[in-house]
Amino acid sequence: MLEGLFEVRARIAQIEAGLSTLRRGPATTDFRALVEDALAGYAADGAASTYGPASLSPDLTDEAERLRGYMRSRLFNPELAAHAADFVEAAARYGVDWRLGVALATVESSGGKYCFRPHNPFGIMGRSFSSWREAVWEVNRLVASYGFGNDLRAILRKYNPSGGEAYISKVLSEMSRI
Repeated sequence: MLEGLFEVRARIAQIEAGLSTLRRGPATTDFRALVEDALAGYAADGAASTYGPASLSPDLTDEAERLRGYMRSRLFNPELAAHAADFVEAAARYGVDWRLGVALATVESSGGKYCFRPHNPFGIMGRSFSSWREAVWEVNRLVASYGFGNDLRAILRKYNPSGGEAYISKVLSEMSRI
């Protein structure tokens, strides 16, 4: 997360330098072109893709639709449910089962309806997130970092060590409903 912050700060510094040039540069300098160049550079650097692309590839659309249906049936927080595509895309990027994040949100916060911290439907270390999207990407990054691949029982034992078999069964049961 800190590396993303550094990238944002670097981009802000670059834009500020460009603004400084505008203030003292030739009158023909175009602010819009400067901002578009900065944003294009941001995307080219990969910083904008920290949370992946904004749209799903066609092969992931079916999974996103299944998640949307499941989230509606479980009465998810609508703001979180709007990120069904992010759940799928983040899972694909990190090599995690695409149903896991949604199942965790169901068990931990009733689908984002009862969050202990802002934008944190997963109960991740009592953290607050700036957006639902950030939380979705973080939970997938986190479980992938455990190094268990898709060994769901090992992931869930590490994710919630005090949850035991009852917790594991709840999450796996939710995954089977998706």
